Amino acid sequence: MTGNLLLGGGLAAALAVMSICLAQKIPSARLTKVVALTSASFIVAASLLLWNLIFENDFSVEYVASYSSTTLPTLYKISAFWAGQQGSFLLWLLIHATVGAVLTFRRTSAASLGIYFMLQSVLTLLVLAKSPFAENPAQVVEGVGLNPLLQDFWMAIHPPIIFVGYALLAVPFALSLGSLLTEAASRSWLAEARKWTLTAWSFLGAGIFIGGYWAYKVLGWGGYWGWDPVENSSLVPWLLSAVLLHLINLARKKSAVAAPAHVAATFTYALVIYGTFLTRSGILGDFSVHSFAGTSIGATIALANALVLIGGLSIILVKAKELPQGKMYESFGESAFIILLSCLLIIFIAAIVWVGMSMPLLSQIFGEAAAVDENFYVKSTAPIAAVLFALMIYTFVKFGRSISLGGKIAHVGFLAMLAAIVISSQGETVTQEFQPRTIALVAGHEIIYEGQAFREDERQKFYIYKVDGEVVRALTKLRGNGEDAAREPAILRNFSGDVYIAPHAPQIDSVQELLLTKNLFAMDGELGYVFEDAHIDYDDNERPIQATASITITDGEISEEIHPLIVVTPDGGSSQAVEVFNGKRRVRLTGISGDLQKARLEILPTLEKISAMPITTTITTKPFIWLLWLSVATICIGTFLAIKRK
Repeated sequence: MTGNLLLGGGLAAALAVMSICLAQKIPSARLTKVVALTSASFIVAASLLLWNLIFENDFSVEYVASYSSTTLPTLYKISAFWAGQQGSFLLWLLIHATVGAVLTFRRTSAASLGIYFMLQSVLTLLVLAKSPFAENPAQVVEGVGLNPLLQDFWMAIHPPIIFVGYALLAVPFALSLGSLLTEAASRSWLAEARKWTLTAWSFLGAGIFIGGYWAYKVLGWGGYWGWDPVENSSLVPWLLSAVLLHLINLARKKSAVAAPAHVAATFTYALVIYGTFLTRSGILGDFSVHSFAGTSIGATIALANALVLIGGLSIILVKAKELPQGKMYESFGESAFIILLSCLLIIFIAAIVWVGMSMPLLSQIFGEAAAVDENFYVKSTAPIAAVLFALMIYTFVKFGRSISLGGKIAHVGFLAMLAAIVISSQGETVTQEFQPRTIALVAGHEIIYEGQAFREDERQKFYIYKVDGEVVRALTKLRGNGEDAAREPAILRNFSGDVYIAPHAPQIDSVQELLLTKNLFAMDGELGYVFEDAHIDYDDNERPIQATASITITDGEISEEIHPLIVVTPDGGSSQAVEVFNGKRRVRLTGISGDLQKARLEILPTLEKISAMPITTTITTKPFIWLLWLSVATICIGTFLAIKRK
């Protein structure tokens, strides 16, 4: 309740700023700053409250119970804030509100501030519609915790960087519409919009690249970009923001380009909202591993998208006659024509990607939902990208002197990235079964599978390989019940490229289930079991915490008593395997009946036996893939240098 009240205060203050700015051509600067800071303060307070609830393990809040746990490391408790739909919206709002407060201290027109805080009001309504402060209908003493796939440094920082890009793209949109509403013929908004667009483009690009690196490093499928609809939902506004950036720069020299720049500003931000709608409405639930489950918030986001797109285009149409007129270029050989042609090619690529990622929605309108495959994107965009590559080379040769240092670095990085994508895709892929400690020659490399190694708590295991004499390990994170939760590949990095090793989950068919009745003798074929007793521990509120069983195991000569337990969690329970007879047998308690008269055990193979099992592994070579990561860093460095240029 407190969190929603704070959000309500932020909404009221944002609406007040919007009203003040849109009602007056020259509103009180002091009043605008105070109210904007008030709005930001309420939203910051709500964000700090959510973090406090997460760190206090307050599982009475549904969001906290769904994405955090008492055992979650500090870094991932921080990132649990944005792990789910509700928290990620609040993160977006937090960044947006902070930028809004900064805008009031710059020479931002009243109309532009009004538009910006209108967007902030809409974002706040979206957070309230799907609040992270909702009470948990169930009583639990332990949270589900963060998805093991998300427990990675790169994924922890990926969403905030993406949302900085999203929030900053609202600024050129607001500056564009603010200019149209006051002085349509003016180009004074372009210089300010350029800096914000450059910053937004660099953050959004960095976020996309970090997401690609995480996919490469963690998911184990051998690539960094799968043309997933959710991935594409960030790529499309990034491509269009590149178009917007070049049109802004050109419009500062050619007044006739101002009109396309206004259109680009509207479409760029509208596609940010559209991508949000697509990924959070549930439409992509069957087509993307990244999408959120469908909720009623999808309709609200669709309305917000319509407001941005239809509202923006309507204002442009109404003011079209007042916009600067003239020629966009004098001849086909000048730089303006090459820039416009390059922008057109990028728009074509963005349109193709938009159609592909929207196919589940578009096909659903006319029948059964369907999606396009990776070949659709590659075959349709590759020829256009090749022409774009050639145009960029031509531009460098003929007009290189007119490009700033930062621009040169960023464009060289982009060219290197396109080349690295092609080069790194020329490697070999081999899938075969490996016997432990047997030499295999794969893709020109000597590879030996050494077996598996488990951590003491059995929450992680490693597949150990020796590649050309160097040891690499593929990590598998395990759930509380011992099942695989997330698998990370082993990567040997060399100057010539990476050797990428992705083991498949082994098929263990020797697990035996045993149902025990209290005080009755049962056997698994070799050992005998007697379920002696069980008890359940409760917290102060009489909620179960864990269940423990007392079981005696005998081989006919020696008896050993064990006390396996199940820890209660929101999604059921988790239990660890217990070794008996010096590791000759492993058992795990998987259930106890409500009357404490029956217990269910799993009889597991020994760790030594598991380690000696053969493993199917996919080996992929990635020639000179380090060039891709270097080119990405070069793009970001060049862009940040370009921001300093007026």
